[in-house]
Amino acid sequence: MTWNLLGQESLAFVFYFLYGSFFEWWFHKYLFHSPRFIKATFRAHHLVHHQRYKYEPASYHWQSDYEKDHIAMDWFALPMFVGSHLPVLYLIQYLTGWQSLWGGVAAIVSYYAVYEYFHYQMHVPANRWFERTRPFLFAKEHHRIHHKYMQRNFNVFFPLADLCLGTYISSASMQAAEAAGTRPARTINRQQKLNRSHVQN
Repeated sequence: MTWNLLGQESLAFVFYFLYGSFFEWWFHKYLFHSPRFIKATFRAHHLVHHQRYKYEPASYHWQSDYEKDHIAMDWFALPMFVGSHLPVLYLIQYLTGWQSLWGGVAAIVSYYAVYEYFHYQMHVPANRWFERTRPFLFAKEHHRIHHKYMQRNFNVFFPLADLCLGTYISSASMQAAEAAGTRPARTINRQQKLNRSHVQN
């Protein structure tokens, strides 16, 4: 019985961790880069974080302790994510009979921890051992491209949703497009102007 319960919760963890990539994509695109829903969140990320941290290596990395305060999300983000998901997780477990609630909670907390920790390390390098590994270097470049083309590469560390939803762009593809005189995301400037007009209004 215990092993069966553990197996169900473990499968739930995997499923909800994968779901986390799509939730991050949606949250990043529509709350961090659009003033449509929460203007304060949009300002903090789109107009502050992205203006302090640019694509170029010298500006992508932190320069002062003040800048480091604009990397992580607010302290209430994790309680908000868990709290907003709890009723849904409970309802799914109730309707399916699948013991998945705690696996889901663990996946949300784990995904958030991975997101916050590695996002911080990307902007505040300290020659840690994992900073030289291929997965981290790939994720860092993936996110650095997002700081240049804000409507691409919404996932920070696990770009499953970017791949599935058509917003993924590699460094090679970006360089090829720019060499050909085109922009990988032609609607970015228009979208940024639209976002700024929303804030001003």
